[in-house]
Amino acid sequence: MAKSERSNLSILIVSILLVVILFRLFYIQVINGDEYRKISSNNFLKEVIVPSPRGSILDRFGKEIAVSEAVVNLYYKRNSKDDLDKLKKFLISDLKIKKEIINKTLKKSKLSNNKNKRFILKENLGLKNIYRVENKLNSFFSLELVVDYLRVYPFGNVGAHKIGYLKSNDRRDIVYGSFLSTRLGASGLEKIFDKRLQGSNGLRFLLIDSRGREVLSRIVSFDKKKVKNKAGEDLSLTIDIEMEKLIYSSFGDFNGAAMVHEIKTGEILALVSKPSFDPNKFSKSISVPEWNKIKEKPYKPFLNRTLLSSNPPGSIIKIVTAVAALEEGVINESTQHYCRGYYELGGRKFRCWKQGGHGKVNVVSALITSCDVFFYKVGLSLGIKNYSKWLENFGFSKRVTLPFSQNRGVIPSTDFISKYLKGKWYKGDMVNVAIGQGYLTVNTVQASIMTSIIASNGIYPNLRIVPGDQEDNRTLGISKKNLFLIQKGLLGVVNDRDGTGFHARSDGKLAGKTGTAQVISKRSKDYNLGEFKNHGWYTSYYPFEDPKIVITVFVENGVSGGRSGGPITKNIVNYYKKNYLAKPGEVN
Repeated sequence: MAKSERSNLSILIVSILLVVILFRLFYIQVINGDEYRKISSNNFLKEVIVPSPRGSILDRFGKEIAVSEAVVNLYYKRNSKDDLDKLKKFLISDLKIKKEIINKTLKKSKLSNNKNKRFILKENLGLKNIYRVENKLNSFFSLELVVDYLRVYPFGNVGAHKIGYLKSNDRRDIVYGSFLSTRLGASGLEKIFDKRLQGSNGLRFLLIDSRGREVLSRIVSFDKKKVKNKAGEDLSLTIDIEMEKLIYSSFGDFNGAAMVHEIKTGEILALVSKPSFDPNKFSKSISVPEWNKIKEKPYKPFLNRTLLSSNPPGSIIKIVTAVAALEEGVINESTQHYCRGYYELGGRKFRCWKQGGHGKVNVVSALITSCDVFFYKVGLSLGIKNYSKWLENFGFSKRVTLPFSQNRGVIPSTDFISKYLKGKWYKGDMVNVAIGQGYLTVNTVQASIMTSIIASNGIYPNLRIVPGDQEDNRTLGISKKNLFLIQKGLLGVVNDRDGTGFHARSDGKLAGKTGTAQVISKRSKDYNLGEFKNHGWYTSYYPFEDPKIVITVFVENGVSGGRSGGPITKNIVNYYKKNYLAKPGEVN
C-alpha cells in the first residue's frame, strides 16, 4: 500500500512540472512569440563602456590641482557591415580627421586579435562634431561615442614634479581600448596613489537592430549583466598651491628648488622645482617625437630639483660646523679667531669671501658675516670623524621621510674616504668641507631639515605631504646654551648690519643662513661665468620668537644665496604673513 502511494505522488509531481513547462513554452511561443521573433531577427547585443572619473587631487584649502573633466571621444570598433570607403570619406570631410590617423587606426584594429577592442579616432569632440557623428551612427556601426574623462592640471607646470602625470594603461587597453579614464599614474603622487585615485569602468548592454537603433523590450532586461562604474577617491594634500605659484614665478629667469614646511606639524606647504613640464600634455596619447622634444629640452625639465638634485651646500653648512664644534668642546662662546682674508695651509692660501678679512670673530659673528677663515680653523680642530658624525646626526646622506625618488647626497664619512679616496684625506679637504665645498653634497629637503632642527630646539621634523597622524618626534641632543648661540647668529645673518642675508630683511623676525656653492674652482678662467656661475642657497625660519615655518631656497647659478635666494624668501614670508598670520581686517 505504501509503495503504491509513493508512486502516485511521484507521478503527480512530474505531471505538475510538465504542465508548468508546457505553459511556459505556450507563453513564449504564442503569447509573446511575435516580440521574441523581432528580438532575434537581425538584432544583436551591443556592449557599452561606462568610464569612471579619476579622483581629484586637492591642496590644503580644497583647490583642485588635478581633476577629471568629462569629454566626448570618438572610437572605432571593427564591424564587417560598414563600407570603409564611405566611413573614411565621412571622417575626413566631416570631422577633419587626418587620413594617416584613420588608416593607422583601421590597421591596428585589423591586426588586433580582439574584434571588440576600441581604438580612439578623435578626442574631445566639439558639440557640432558630436551631432554629426550621432546622425551617422545608424550608418556606421563601427563608430562609438563615449563620455570619457580627461585629466586636467589647472596649474600646469607648478608642482608638476610631485603631482606627476599619466601614461597609457597597457593591461586595460588590451581589453577596452585607449580610454583616457583608464590611464595610469606614471610619476609623482599620481603613481604613488594610483590605486586610490583610479576608478573602475562599468559596462551596460543594449539591444541594437540592423540599423543601429536601440530596441526596447518589455520582456527582456539586461540589467543583470550591467557592471556599475566606480569613481576614484580624492586625495587631499598639505600643499598650498597658491604659495607654490608665487614661488615658481619668483624664480624669474632662474632655475632651482624651494621648500616651505610647518615646524610643529611637518606639513609641507610648498615643494617647488623649476624648470618644470606641463602634465596636461600626458593626459592624452603623445607621440614619440613630442615626448623626445620635451625630454631633450635643456636644463632637464623632468628633474625634481628638491630631492633629486644634490649640490654642495656652501655656507649654509656652517650651521652644522658651528653646532659640532660647540658640542664637541672645540670652541665655546668666547673663542675667537682672527681673519685677515685668507688662511695659509701647506703653502696654499685658502681665501675668505671678504678680501680684507673680518678681523677677530667669535662663533656668532662668524655666522652673521659667514667668515670662511673662522670655519677653516674650526673644521681642522674638529676633524673629519667628529664632523661627519654630526652631518649624519642632522640627516645628511640619508633618505627623508617622503614617498618620492631621492638623491641622498654625499658626506665624507670614514667609509666614503676608505672606499672612494683610498683612505687619503688631507687638511685641505677638511677646510673645504667645513664651509660646504669639496666632498659634500645635499638636497633642498635635507637643508630644510637642518634648519628645522635649529628652529625647534633640536626636534626632527616629521615631514608629510599627505595629512596623517602625528608621529613621535625624535630630538637631536644639543645643549640649550649652544642652540641659543646658533639661533642668535642666524637672526643676525638677516637683520644685523653686517649680515649676508639682508636681501630678505623685512620685520626683523626672519632668521637664516645664506650659502654660495662653487660650481668650478676659483682658479679656473671660467669661474662664475655663464653655466659656471655659483649656486645660491638661502635657508631660514620665521618668526624668530615663535618659529612656525622653515623656508629653503636653492638657485642654480644664482651667483650668491643672499642676492638670488633672498628676494624669493622675502616674497614667501610676506605671503605667509598675509594668508596665515593676519587677523581678519588686519593689514600687514
